[in-house]
Amino acid sequence: MGICTKTLRYNLPQNKQGNLSLKLNKIPTYLGYTTSRVNRFYNEDRLSMNLLKLQTTNQEKYDFNNDKKYDLPVLNINIFDGHGGDYVVKELERKLSEEFAKCKPNKEKFFDILKEYKDTFKENYWSSIYKNREKYFDKYIMNCSSKKENLLYNGSRMIFDKRGNLIDKTALLTDIDRLRIYQTFLNLDLDIYKERKEEITSGSTVSSLFLAPLHEDNLDELENKDIFWINNKKLMKLYIAQLGDCKVLICDKEGIAHNLTLAHHPNSNKFENKRLSKKKSKNNKNGNFKDTIDEELISKDSFGEERFLNSYANTRSFGDYRGKSMGLTSEPDLYSYLIGCTKEIPYSETSKLQFGGDECFIVMVTDGISNLMSDQEIVDFVTSTVNLRGNKKATPQFVCDELIKYIMAIGSKQADNATCVVLRLSNWGNWPLIDRTGKTREEKLYMNDEMRE
Repeated sequence: MGICTKTLRYNLPQNKQGNLSLKLNKIPTYLGYTTSRVNRFYNEDRLSMNLLKLQTTNQEKYDFNNDKKYDLPVLNINIFDGHGGDYVVKELERKLSEEFAKCKPNKEKFFDILKEYKDTFKENYWSSIYKNREKYFDKYIMNCSSKKENLLYNGSRMIFDKRGNLIDKTALLTDIDRLRIYQTFLNLDLDIYKERKEEITSGSTVSSLFLAPLHEDNLDELENKDIFWINNKKLMKLYIAQLGDCKVLICDKEGIAHNLTLAHHPNSNKFENKRLSKKKSKNNKNGNFKDTIDEELISKDSFGEERFLNSYANTRSFGDYRGKSMGLTSEPDLYSYLIGCTKEIPYSETSKLQFGGDECFIVMVTDGISNLMSDQEIVDFVTSTVNLRGNKKATPQFVCDELIKYIMAIGSKQADNATCVVLRLSNWGNWPLIDRTGKTREEKLYMNDEMRE
């Protein structure tokens, strides 16, 4: 349980008895966002940003007196890419953050949701999950390290701070955190399906970002809990729930782009390949059995793009209920990272962080941007804009506006909707003065101008 709000409370240093109220979407110096239909008739992209006030892990587990104290601040930003209509994406924009706050993680409730899926979508996929629900719960909730990114970022698991305390970078999420996300996603998807009597043909992908203080035991040391992420001088935990192909990128202190999620595209994500595959009896050259995608489920359209069930570009999403019985699901992939200021840990320990610490900013984009620009191009666009215009002019909001203008300039007549969110971190502006992809971006503009002529 918790509280969902769009208002931040800031205690003024010169007036201890008063405080200042800030709207989360009205602080362009630290959080910018822009969305555009580009060359489409309608804009089916959406985004939402809220501050969640949740109970700490100890309060969740040992709150026998039902004492409703919500001490843990969590910044939540959601970016949605709708398709087939805007009904589902509008519902998500309105409800997702509130459902996170309302959710009371409970194993029995979670199993009831799985049973309802089995009864509603009568095919083998959900029947198999419900039949093996204890194993499913143990694998994805209790013992999951939420670290598929270990495949990309290996290294020491334990980090020591300057006081000698241990930080486990692969155990940032508790079983309660994971259960809250799974329960919220699956329950909300089911509620949207049940609330409308007419058939729902639309759907939406989503990337949900959560940013929280690392140490829940030291929350009283924070002067302003609501704005803990602004000019933060401590480590923070960043975790992401992913459905579909929206991208979340982080810029490290060297100006290098890192993709924080994997897209759920048919046959390009090996985890999805395994989830949807059939074991064929044919052996490969090494004599081993080979997992291959069932050709009846995955096919290519006239443009050569792979589609799930001949219709869906993504194998995980909200909505798209026609494909739910065949494995198109709203079960999220979870990713967790340790980021932030490294003043509290020895220099020798910073190399154990996934990105080295002191990251500069986070960018969230829909595929209308990521299909036209590489990860490094997006990050370089932000850094070069700030380098040219200066910190005072080039705020996160200004950068978002400029990025959308660039997409409109290089996009074709069929260019998709584009949405961008830039979240400023404590090391904003301290990247090297290098533009690694400037020539590539200029060539795209030049080629587009030639095609128009």
